[in-house]
Amino acid sequence: MSAHNFVFRLSLIAGLALASAAWAINTQLGEILPYLDCRQHARYSALASLAGLLLAGVAAILSWRATDRARNTAPFTATSGFIGAMSALSALVFTFAIFLQGIASLVLSGCER
Repeated sequence: MSAHNFVFRLSLIAGLALASAAWAINTQLGEILPYLDCRQHARYSALASLAGLLLAGVAAILSWRATDRARNTAPFTATSGFIGAMSALSALVFTFAIFLQGIASLVLSGCER
């Protein structure tokens, strides 16, 4: 398999892999950072959510664009297009979950228990 095909196949699943990792990391940081937010009166949780939101959004776009390329390229099958579309749509679900976590970190200061 050539390097181009390998990168192409990775970009098909980028939405599922990167967005779920961003959500998992954001969830863990959501457990850790409120203590720091309360102590320093900062919004580190919101910044972490924004970074995760950007990563998940970029992963969704990457997978969606790879799906378009899979439809136009002959050696790839319909399965490749399905995997890319499923990956992009699941990345949007993870993006929405990270967005909700970010909104919660803006509404609550971290000192509420």
